[in-house]
Amino acid sequence: MARQGVKKLSVREKKVLLALQDLARKADVVEVERRAGLDHSAVMRAALNLKEMGLIRISERSWQEVSPTDEGRLYASKGLPERRLLTVLSKTAPVSVDEVREHQGLQKELANLALGWSRRKGWIEFAREKGETIITLTKSGEEALKRKAPEEQLLEKLARADSLSVDELSPDLRGAVAVLKGRKLLVVREKVRRSLELTPDGEKVLEAGVELEEGVSQLSHELLVSGKWREVKFRPYDVTVPGVRIYPGKVHPQQQVIDELREILLEMGFKEIKGSLVESEFWNFDALFQPQDHPAREIHDSLSLSKPARARVPQDLLDRVTRAHERGVAGSSGWRYKFNPEISRRTIMCSQTTAATVRYLAKRPKPPVKVFCIERVYRHEKIDYKHLAEFYQCEGIVMDRGLTLRDMLGYLKQIVVKLGLPKIRFRPGMFPFTEPSVEADVYHEEMREWIEILGAGLFRPEVLRPLGIRHPVLAWGIGLTRLIAIRLGLKDIRDIFCNDLNWISRFVYPPLSTKQG
Repeated sequence: MARQGVKKLSVREKKVLLALQDLARKADVVEVERRAGLDHSAVMRAALNLKEMGLIRISERSWQEVSPTDEGRLYASKGLPERRLLTVLSKTAPVSVDEVREHQGLQKELANLALGWSRRKGWIEFAREKGETIITLTKSGEEALKRKAPEEQLLEKLARADSLSVDELSPDLRGAVAVLKGRKLLVVREKVRRSLELTPDGEKVLEAGVELEEGVSQLSHELLVSGKWREVKFRPYDVTVPGVRIYPGKVHPQQQVIDELREILLEMGFKEIKGSLVESEFWNFDALFQPQDHPAREIHDSLSLSKPARARVPQDLLDRVTRAHERGVAGSSGWRYKFNPEISRRTIMCSQTTAATVRYLAKRPKPPVKVFCIERVYRHEKIDYKHLAEFYQCEGIVMDRGLTLRDMLGYLKQIVVKLGLPKIRFRPGMFPFTEPSVEADVYHEEMREWIEILGAGLFRPEVLRPLGIRHPVLAWGIGLTRLIAIRLGLKDIRDIFCNDLNWISRFVYPPLSTKQG
């Protein structure tokens, strides 16, 4: 058994074992380095491997070591500012603050520092006399003249030894460490000393005989061409030792869900279009038959911009939308208020991707149309585990002859099921720009609750007629960030943006085929 153990050892590991044998079984790592002729990193790598094989034990002792800064060394030789002030006051007190600052024995830049520390230690008192601030020594100050404070004693020790272990200091001097560290007069460093010791199994390996024979660890081109590979001795490998985990660059889990949804929609015959981060209120609200006094326009929902303050709007389309709001179309009575074109030109951060799809419809009023848009949208939301102020939304529309709400429900169920969420339910909804309207929830298995993820419906005539459209348009919007959290198994959507590299590197997104069933 011992002989087999020797064969697995590298030359460095053998050198460490032989060094410990010469050093009476146990020694400090520094001693092993000198005896084995290896640097610190080589010894520690070998020691860790030997420990895994049970041939040595590694023990360590940690302690704190203090050493003075340059300023601390200066005060160790010349005295702390408050000590020098105390010396001045012992000869001339009481004196005014101005006299102290002008005294030749105390540098001007240290005077305020000395006054502050002396008062903090209770060595001096201040009094007002004839318009001047007078300094007098207290009883504590007079006592301090007879003996040095712990901080001064510690600085003197450090001046002689340069560095000291905190464990070796008296209780008074240990208390002074925190004070001097706070004053940046000394630094505290964590020190660790490691020692290595042979185990009984390690001794058995040494008794079996250890020869420092270098083994070849890599089959090179030269060895193959020359044929020397037949003569050399290869170092054995332990295939049971786990390798180092490697985490290569990868797509963020959130983006993987977005890419998956995009792939599903493209497979279903949809075409992708792009939206805009900055939008006019006309396309974001007015063109969608959302009244200008609707609560969603208030600052607590949409985010307005100061630059650019105004956007361009097609005048002919603006006139048609104005009539739809004021008087209605196709038999409706509209909203019955005075439409303000200036509100339409105001700019906001896009709050719904429907703005992108209605823009697209305005340019292509003839069927068939089948497009989707995935973009970030922005709202002044209260942030919690289900809401964010900035989130992804996926919008889709289908325009063709003879479409009904039943077609809409079929599209939505197919999309959600393909995403691996088979439990979906629809319920009646209400939106300013669709009628009839529905909302859809999916069931979150871990949270054991239904979560709303989308709203859908058929665009109202008040939206379509100003655009010159005479055919039904199915429209739906998915709260994609909430869906992403469900797909990634997160209970809090804020975790998507936490940048936890440990989670991101280890997360494995299941392939699409495993989620359909």
